[in-house]
Amino acid sequence: MNTEIFKCRLIIRIDDVAPNMNWNMMKKVKHIFQKHNIKPVIGVIPKNEDKELKNYPKCEFNFWEEIKELKNLGWEIAMHGYQHLYEFDCKKDYLGLGGKTEFANLPYETQLQRINLGLKIFREQNIDIKSFFAPNHTFDKNTIKACKTLGINSIVDGYGIAPYHEDGVLFFPQLFYRLYALPFGFQTLQIHLNYFSEKDYLNFEKFIYKNKHKIITFEEAFNISNDTLFSKTSRLFFEKTLKLKRLLS
Repeated sequence: MNTEIFKCRLIIRIDDVAPNMNWNMMKKVKHIFQKHNIKPVIGVIPKNEDKELKNYPKCEFNFWEEIKELKNLGWEIAMHGYQHLYEFDCKKDYLGLGGKTEFANLPYETQLQRINLGLKIFREQNIDIKSFFAPNHTFDKNTIKACKTLGINSIVDGYGIAPYHEDGVLFFPQLFYRLYALPFGFQTLQIHLNYFSEKDYLNFEKFIYKNKHKIITFEEAFNISNDTLFSKTSRLFFEKTLKLKRLLS
C-alpha cells in the first residue's frame, strides 16, 4: 500500500480566475505563496461571460501574460469551465450534488464543443492544459468523455482521501468549502478570492503558515494516487457522509 495516503497532504485550488476578479486579493495571496514556495492549482475561465463575476474590477494589465507568469512560477493552470454560464439546474450529475450547471446533462457533442473552444483559447496563448474542474462542481460522464477525447486526463474534484482513477481520468478529491485539513490523507483546499474579506485573508494566512509543510504541488500529488480497497472504501464513506450533510444543511 502507498503509505503516502496516511500523511496529510494538501493542494490549494483557486476558483474563478478571470480578467474580472478581486485582483487586489490575488496579489496578496500570491505574495504568501511565493514567500512559502507554494504552487497552487488555479482554475482559469477561458472566456468568462458570467455577469456576476464581471461585476468585479477588470485587471489593468494583460491577463494572459499574468497567467503565463504564474505558470512559469510553477502554478498549475486548470480549465475552469468555458464561459462559466449556468443554463439550468441539473438533477443528476457525476458527484450527485445537483444544482446550476454549465455541462451536466447536456449532449456529449455540446460539451465536447465547449471544452474544445476553451482549450483553443489556451492553445492560442501557448498554455497546455491537462486538468479540468467544472463550475459549481456539476459535470457528468459526457464531460469526462469530452475531456479525455481532448487530452485532459485529470479532474480536480471528487471524494476520498487520495487521488484515484475512475472512468479513465485521475480525480483529486475536494471535500470541504472551508479552511480545514484532515489529520491524514490527501485533499484539495478550495478558495474563492472574490469572496474574501480582510478577515478571511488573515485566517488564510494563518492557515498557510500552520500547514505549509503539508502543502504539495500538483505534480507531487500525481505520485500518491491510491486505488486500493481501503481507498475505495474511504471514498464511499466520504461521499455518503458529505451528501447527507449537504442534504440536511
